[in-house]
Amino acid sequence: MKNKFSSFIILFMGMFMLVSCLKSNDDEVIYYDDTAITSFTLGTLNRYLHTTSSTGADSVYKTTLDCSKYVFYIDQANRLIYNPDSLPIGIDASKVLSTVTSKNSGVVLINLKTKDKTKDSLVYHSSTDSIDFTEPVEFRVYNNAGSAYRTYMVHVNVHQEKSNVFNWSQVAESDALVASMQGMRMLAYDGKIWMMGNEGTGARLYVSETSKPLTWRLVSQETYSADAYKNFALCLGLPTFLSGGNIYQYYKNEENYECKTITNSSVVNLVGGTEKDLYGFSADGKLMKAQSFSDVWNEVSLDANGEWLPKQDVNFVSLPSKTNRQVNKLLLIGNREVSEYPSDTCAVVWGKVDEEAEGSMNQHWSYYTTDRKDKYRLPRLANLQIVKYNDGMLAIGGNNVNGTTKAFSQFYKSIDEGLTWTNDTTYQFPKGFSSNTSIFSIMCDEDNFIWLFGGGTGQVWKGRLSDLGWRKEQRAFE
Repeated sequence: MKNKFSSFIILFMGMFMLVSCLKSNDDEVIYYDDTAITSFTLGTLNRYLHTTSSTGADSVYKTTLDCSKYVFYIDQANRLIYNPDSLPIGIDASKVLSTVTSKNSGVVLINLKTKDKTKDSLVYHSSTDSIDFTEPVEFRVYNNAGSAYRTYMVHVNVHQEKSNVFNWSQVAESDALVASMQGMRMLAYDGKIWMMGNEGTGARLYVSETSKPLTWRLVSQETYSADAYKNFALCLGLPTFLSGGNIYQYYKNEENYECKTITNSSVVNLVGGTEKDLYGFSADGKLMKAQSFSDVWNEVSLDANGEWLPKQDVNFVSLPSKTNRQVNKLLLIGNREVSEYPSDTCAVVWGKVDEEAEGSMNQHWSYYTTDRKDKYRLPRLANLQIVKYNDGMLAIGGNNVNGTTKAFSQFYKSIDEGLTWTNDTTYQFPKGFSSNTSIFSIMCDEDNFIWLFGGGTGQVWKGRLSDLGWRKEQRAFE
């Protein structure tokens, strides 16, 4: 009986194992028809950096950098994969390790092409094999069934220049028109350089392409008052100036520039403007504002005595808020008249919060009081000029009135809306720059180039901070 029972147990176990095996073979394998690349990351890459020895000899040393934190965006609509923040300079893009994840475990291949790039050469992607990304590389991801695939072009962006470096290039050693001016101001509008310059008997308005600089042509045959260049600014986003009591504003009409005029204006100086307002000084020295391009001027409210308002070398700057699109910080920066205030050693700065939202309270202009011993003040420089740049302001000028600061000795930078000014060594005057200390001009164009124009010498330079020339990659997709 025992032997029969044992035989039964063995037979039962055998049948159980057979059933189990049959069940395993009947499992259904699902093949998905769709797939896509869902993530792309880099590994640790080689980086080659230049250094200079104590003797001045150049050398190159090798290091490595973990690049896994650099985010790659995947544009599924256009089948593009790229890193919006470029890898630092010196990364060897010819030997790159990458990890790729696909939807539904799709099979990823790379198309290395043939040498003449006329035929496909597909190989399986492996996270342990390096790829040459000095040029875009085609990736393919196949679905489980092998019946279809998606193609992506992968770009590994690497910076070709160092960050936070300002480089100058000389546009002209001596431009005859610039050299002949006895006073000038420049501004950028519509991809062009606009120059209002005093030619001795009066001022005239010239324009030149920034792409073909110093190919000057007259905007108008009219001659304006000799000091019109001191009243030349962008107002309502357009080139605007005051001459002989009239305000002129140029605007583009198809391929031509046309001018509209306010005659017999009630202000004697035009200092600047926002996208919606004009600002100027009345004959009795009051700061006035007009809405839009009109001659209805109203006195603005001040929180200090008007005697502290700048009356020469006046700069008007509008800085957009970093947190609110409808708020701007307006700044009025310049010097008081030397004849009336000979002991002034620093420029005067006024500020105002300008809110555009409906129902906003009108803020008054505030005077930035400073301590005479404060080393972060902006000196009282002759022909003081200020430009917006890199989320802040840069100021330059001629000699200080008390002789403590020489002309063109440094750039003064403010990143706190004019409260403090420091010598940022990132910005240096170009070597060899020369100009009459009271006749020069600076401007910033739409491509973040700073232009310097030397009076008397006719020198013209332009430069840009390296970071501001880098392409901005798309970061959002619908």
